Amino acid sequence: MSLAAAPSDRPRLFGAAMLCAAAAIGAAAVAHPAIVVAAALGAAFVVLTLRSLAAGVAAFTVLIFLEQVPTISSSGVTFTKLAGGVLGLAWFAVIARRDAKVPFLAQRRPLLAYTALVLLCWTLASAVWAPDPHTATTTALRFGQGVLLLFIVFSAIVERRHLVWVLHAYIGGAVLTACIGLAGVTQAEGVGISSSDRLTGGIGDPNELAAILLPAVSFALFLLVTTRGALRRTLLLAAAFVCLIALFRTESRGGLAGLAVMLAAGVALAGPVRRQAVALVLAVAGLGLVYFTLIAPPEALSRVTAFSAGGGTGRTDLWTVAYDVTRVHPLAGVGAGNFPIVEPGYAFQNLNLPRFDLIVDTPKVVHNMYLNVLVELGIVGFVLFALLIGCAFSSAFGALRACAGTGDRETELLVRALLIGTIGMLAAFVFLSAQYEKELPLLLGLLAALPPVAPRVSPVAAVTVRQDDG
Repeated sequence: MSLAAAPSDRPRLFGAAMLCAAAAIGAAAVAHPAIVVAAALGAAFVVLTLRSLAAGVAAFTVLIFLEQVPTISSSGVTFTKLAGGVLGLAWFAVIARRDAKVPFLAQRRPLLAYTALVLLCWTLASAVWAPDPHTATTTALRFGQGVLLLFIVFSAIVERRHLVWVLHAYIGGAVLTACIGLAGVTQAEGVGISSSDRLTGGIGDPNELAAILLPAVSFALFLLVTTRGALRRTLLLAAAFVCLIALFRTESRGGLAGLAVMLAAGVALAGPVRRQAVALVLAVAGLGLVYFTLIAPPEALSRVTAFSAGGGTGRTDLWTVAYDVTRVHPLAGVGAGNFPIVEPGYAFQNLNLPRFDLIVDTPKVVHNMYLNVLVELGIVGFVLFALLIGCAFSSAFGALRACAGTGDRETELLVRALLIGTIGMLAAFVFLSAQYEKELPLLLGLLAALPPVAPRVSPVAAVTVRQDDG
């Protein structure tokens, strides 16, 4: 006797199975709603990433902004880490198919690719001479995640629409984390910060939040120029406004310095929209002036204008100690992640530090990305790191020239937005050790991926531009 269901019974069996599954999900949702929601979002992310690597990168871009929100993150496995694993597996699957349409960083940009890999190997090798090899290895593995993200982003951005997806996702993630902070969900971390009213968003560190908000402002304002439709333009303008208010609320001197550099770069690199850029720069400067003089409490203005050595986190003292360590270990550094381990010993050699107690009792990172790389990885690591950034910018400027030559104005403005936003973020990183944050390889990957996107101009558009010029 056959146990197989008759064809006429299959729809009823399928319906019964679906009812049972729905009942199980409903019961689980009542008992553990957060787990069910996370599972549903995870399943949606898996399906989305397998269908389109670019869409997966866009979704992951939003997630990295929420990585340190207390209700999402933990010391163990997080949703962002799982999503990163799925994204990595999807990338390996795409590369394994050897599809000629999918760009591979080592083939298209070999200097950038091998610089990143050599820097990763050097970071791993630093465990050999580091005082704490375990910390060096753990830090190197963290940097390896950034290198993998760099490769993934380059392969994902094949068309201009893919770039637009990620830029919108970056804006969305920035606005979301800014709103989380404005709603008071999270509080600042660190000595002298937790008791203040400084905004942190979902990041936990107001200085880091300010730095990563800068590209979102650039993206939103440039997309505002290229976007049609009153609703979309209103949303972009609102996003830029929210990010700027959140940036001011962080009271981050590094963030404001990065904003000043970004505004200057905006005027210099605005190209065909320089007139609009100047107007926007004046509007942003006016908004900041109004906020800090009329709205913000007096202590906020005092904080952003006071640069005493003993104030804040003792950043100048950290830099002094970092220079002392660099003079002793100039070539190879003290090992990845090992500066907080060795800095108390060097602080005892310089008792004139205003925040000596802070450095010895609670050792911190350098709070300068470039000096942090130099002190931990030496001159060798610093040169490789600078070459990595330089290669990405070289690719972006090549794409900019290609767009200007073919008349693809929309893509040209996207390239300019990415360049200006990244410049602002890198300027803010002078006051923050952020070499292992995911926003850095994400934006460098986008910069490197621009040349394959830029030449995609329709022949009709190119001919029209030549006729207009001539």
